[in-house]
Amino acid sequence: MSDEEPATRTRLPRPTTSPEGPEPRRNPILSGIGVVVVIAVVIVSLLFAANRSDDGDKGGADDTAKSSSAEPETPAGGPPLSAAQVPERTESGVPVGYPQTAEGAQSAAANFVVAYGSARMFRAQPRTAIITTITDPAVRDGLLARADQAFRTQTTVFGLQPDGTAPKGRTFVCRAVPMGTKSIAYTPASATVEVWSVGVVGLAGSDSTRPVAEAWNTTTMRLSWVNGDWKLTEFSQKEGPTPVSGLQDPSGANDIAKADGEFGELRHAR
Repeated sequence: MSDEEPATRTRLPRPTTSPEGPEPRRNPILSGIGVVVVIAVVIVSLLFAANRSDDGDKGGADDTAKSSSAEPETPAGGPPLSAAQVPERTESGVPVGYPQTAEGAQSAAANFVVAYGSARMFRAQPRTAIITTITDPAVRDGLLARADQAFRTQTTVFGLQPDGTAPKGRTFVCRAVPMGTKSIAYTPASATVEVWSVGVVGLAGSDSTRPVAEAWNTTTMRLSWVNGDWKLTEFSQKEGPTPVSGLQDPSGANDIAKADGEFGELRHAR
């Protein structure tokens, strides 16, 4: 799949409570630099039209107040919907050009989690391009050095080739999908956002010792407004909230590898 393949756009819900479940499992990817690399099942676009239908005929100051709020209203019977706007421009496969708002910061943080959760991060050139795109220049060199070291280690852990690609006859699956965002703090110059994510990572193959498995984590991203866009300056990660698994029987390695090759990766988060 090309690094510049068009992306699917999704809208992120924000959970109001934490699901209870078994003890979360630690995701090995990027544990050395404190940010989760997780990936996942495709999430559906969530009731955007329904959320706006009741407000479509209202105008004036009421609409202006809603558009600038960091706390979108909660639809009846469901969690609040993120009001983040997806930018129309990408660099290195990552959306860029966010509005200088709390919603724009949420959208940036969600997309940065997706970028870090991509299999592209296991290859040196795409990894450098992604980090260069999303980080504040003031912290870029340090973050890149730590990422290079961590991903070289994980390449060996997952049995990949030295260049980060899967060995012949196997498929390396690594995707991250945000399940929701939460604005923790916001000023026009800086923002803190939590991103709840689910992911799958592993090597699909009949004799794989690292089969594809899921992981759930919450990543806290601190962003700064730098040169007209939101950029990553610091991040931390904790496990969960993790739902109970086991409603379905797991698919075979061939089915997982086929799905990874046929379904486009989600790179725009709204």
